[in-house]
Amino acid sequence: MIKPSKIINLLGISALAMTTLGVANAQSDANYNRISFSVEAKTEVDNDEMRATLTKTTEAKTAKEVAKTLNDTINNALAIAKKYPDVIATTGRHSTYPRYGSNNSITGFTGNASIQIKSQNFEQSSQLIADLQTMMALDHLSFNVSDKTRDNLKKQLTLDATKQFQEEAATISQAFGAKDYKIVNVQLGNNNNNYYSDAMPVAMSMSREKSVGIENLSLESGKATLSYNASGTIELIR
Repeated sequence: MIKPSKIINLLGISALAMTTLGVANAQSDANYNRISFSVEAKTEVDNDEMRATLTKTTEAKTAKEVAKTLNDTINNALAIAKKYPDVIATTGRHSTYPRYGSNNSITGFTGNASIQIKSQNFEQSSQLIADLQTMMALDHLSFNVSDKTRDNLKKQLTLDATKQFQEEAATISQAFGAKDYKIVNVQLGNNNNNYYSDAMPVAMSMSREKSVGIENLSLESGKATLSYNASGTIELIR
């Protein structure tokens, strides 16, 4: 025979189980009417910034000689760059390493140093590159959208993405026969991977003797596509 206290406990457990089940069903019903989706706002703009890397490579018997040649070259390059006020020139990588002979002894040293330039003034930056190629090799040349342009476009892309999200939410609720909808959550942001450019980067590795003048290169900045995402969940109101 079951004692009264045990019967009370069993009834309490049963009531708790039914309450828990009721909450779970309510949550399930609420989630059943929720739909998640995402939209993307895009715009096409001109690549308005040129970036380039020029490198000096040299060899000598001592590391001191290598360092002097590299330092002199970089200092001269930066002095030339000052003639072009719209171009930003900064020092890049700088390394020196030994060369070994057949008997594993050091036979000399090799070193390289680079400068990086960026500018929205294509005429000045192209001329600077041409000047510097008398002493350095052009390793890389590319075009991209400047940070200033990205910042200017961010507000409009945000508004466009938000509007698209609301329009898509209204379309979805109508398609499912709902009277209305409410936004459960939404995330806004630009994806760094959502940047597409049709400008072909110029990657080069050449000695001074084989260096090609910038005037011989066909430079087209091309266009880029910037995008901004809006993703989230809505709940249909029946």
